[in-house]
Amino acid sequence: MKKLYTIVLSFAALSLSLVSCSEDVMDAINKDWNHAQDVDAKFIVTDLITRTAISITGGDLNTYAAVAVEHEGGVFNQLYNAETRTSEWNTSTCFNNSWGTIYSNMKNALKVIEKTQDGAEGPDAGNAAIRGVAEVIYAHNSAVLTDLFGDAPYSEACKGIEIMTPALDSQQSIYQSLMATLDKAIADLQAGGANSGLGAFDYLYGGDNSKWLKFAYGLKARLLMHTIFRASDKDAVYNQIIQLADQSFADPSEQAEFNVYDSSNWNPTFDFQYSRDYFGFSQSMYNKMMTRDDKRITRILFEPYGYHLTPDSEDLILVPNGEDFAPVQWVYSFDAYCMAMTASTYLMSFYELQFLKAEALARLGRDAEAKACVKLALEQAFENTEASVQAALASGNLGMPDDDESTPLTADDADEYYERIIEPLSGNALLAEIMVQKYLAMYGANGESLETYNDIRRMMALGENFVELENPKNASKFPLRYSYGADDTTTNPNVQAAFGNGQYVFSEPVWWAGGSR
Repeated sequence: MKKLYTIVLSFAALSLSLVSCSEDVMDAINKDWNHAQDVDAKFIVTDLITRTAISITGGDLNTYAAVAVEHEGGVFNQLYNAETRTSEWNTSTCFNNSWGTIYSNMKNALKVIEKTQDGAEGPDAGNAAIRGVAEVIYAHNSAVLTDLFGDAPYSEACKGIEIMTPALDSQQSIYQSLMATLDKAIADLQAGGANSGLGAFDYLYGGDNSKWLKFAYGLKARLLMHTIFRASDKDAVYNQIIQLADQSFADPSEQAEFNVYDSSNWNPTFDFQYSRDYFGFSQSMYNKMMTRDDKRITRILFEPYGYHLTPDSEDLILVPNGEDFAPVQWVYSFDAYCMAMTASTYLMSFYELQFLKAEALARLGRDAEAKACVKLALEQAFENTEASVQAALASGNLGMPDDDESTPLTADDADEYYERIIEPLSGNALLAEIMVQKYLAMYGANGESLETYNDIRRMMALGENFVELENPKNASKFPLRYSYGADDTTTNPNVQAAFGNGQYVFSEPVWWAGGSR
């Protein structure tokens, strides 16, 4: 009996060892050996910056915004539908890719923030500088999310299988969280020192944390202006915006400019137009520039096959915004911005900041100071237009200008324009023209139509019509927000209920523009 007992125990021990071995083997089989399970924060930051610039700032969201604000005319397929309001805006599939990319960016930014906390494991633990960078990127993507979609999954989002159907947070609460995140970013960037150690992995600033800090201040100024309709003390907010602007970019070398473009890595506006030809020159934009005898229009008008056009050319074919017209390609004139292969994408430009400050000053009645900001902004805006034209010509996809009116734009042109258009104005007339000039400056290849869309909607909330849009469909179908993505309208009942039949995009402004969600 004793011998049998010993044999049984031995067999049991062997069985346990075999089970243990089997589990180890199965763990090895189930492990993904072909993909890294963890990477240093710097690699994640590189991807974050790239995806934020190309897919969010300069991607589909901006493309549709360009049509909504009449920077561009949509002439074919989806953009023709968006132009004529026949579809797109109220469908859950239209912005689904961008919707998913924003959440992916937010999740990855949170991963960097987690990896750089004090007490975390790994080489990035306690790196406040990189944490501050990730917090700025997280705030930027989160702001785009709620600015366009309003209430959205936020505090319960990005948690994987832990919460599969996150609830929607109110836009008001998201904005409160955004401001707190930016304050944390500012503190971390200040604590982290001048250099993050990211170096070449930082496609915006090369590891210069002092510039990320300035971007954080500028981004906070922008977001405060978004919420001005909801401010109980507007003058106090305007003064805060001025203070933040003074702490932000001192000159264009500090702006949040993404430019990793070349003959094989294309600016997203160029990539879209070159491959599809869905844009045409907007009649509305043409009218605004011609009314002001804006010399920039003599540099940017082209016809589809590459020939430079003058504003009075008989070959000029403009897109009649929202009116009945033929949805055809390679017929309508277009702007040089569409062919600016290597033009920069701006997460925030120096001239946007100056226009923000100018608006705040003008609303406080400080006209002389406001004009000084506008002068700086116009000089940089004209320079940026010329840089985009040069990028278009260098791409080889446009013919070289062949008339006297196409000479390069200079600082003198910007100054003459300022003296003629801005200097004589004061009061509400000055404020109105500041908004128009910001609208014109942010028309281009740099991904700034999205922020113009925000400007238009907050002015609507304030009862201001400084920038007159001409699409007659706007009377009933101006897109007041973007529609939620199909990935969540089909799987998350919370988002599905908020989406309904999609028609809310034409009737319900977001919270900061006067709506309830």
